[in-house]
Amino acid sequence: MKRYLKLFFLLLGLAIVIVFLSYKTILTSAGKYLSPEGLENADVVILEGTELIREKSVEIGMSLLSSKRANRLVIVYHDPGNERIFARPLNYNLFLIQKLEGLGLKKDQIQVIGVPDDHPITLVEAQIVLSDLSKQGVKSAILLSEGFHTRRSFWTYKKIGLPLGIKVIPYPYYMTYRNEDWWQEVGGVYSFVNELLKFIYYLFRGYIPVKSLLVT
Repeated sequence: MKRYLKLFFLLLGLAIVIVFLSYKTILTSAGKYLSPEGLENADVVILEGTELIREKSVEIGMSLLSSKRANRLVIVYHDPGNERIFARPLNYNLFLIQKLEGLGLKKDQIQVIGVPDDHPITLVEAQIVLSDLSKQGVKSAILLSEGFHTRRSFWTYKKIGLPLGIKVIPYPYYMTYRNEDWWQEVGGVYSFVNELLKFIYYLFRGYIPVKSLLVT
């Protein structure tokens, strides 16, 4: 019995040492798991919806167009309906189009889609956006998502896109943390835990398939 206990504590100690020496690799890999990135080109870039469009995300979307990875930028925003957002123009679609034209994009390179804030938000958004793009003949889309939200968002869009014949390619961007050291930032830790739980919730509810656990 003592021999087995010694062996157990030896193996436990070895495991702790291995984890301590390689924790950065483990945590970085965990971050990459939640934020997969595809390298293919596509017809359009979809900037996933938020109530307020961030300048950095727009710049990244435009850079994908300038590098010829896509031909058109689709900006998605969440429309609160009757609840007005302070200082946001009534015709937000036109406002965004004019802003993007001012940054150098042509009108035929821009599309703006407003979606409701209905639960489940990401699923409803994917259904509306991809249905619209399918009618336009779009066959592939780069999905620009924030950090650890990417895996859940990608698989939600992918599930909706498959029967419509639209291939979805994930592309994460980071605002308040980096994947290389996200565990050192409060925002990174919060985002990782929050998005992991939401990913599990979407799995549990059947909004995304079980294979999304293992397949990119």
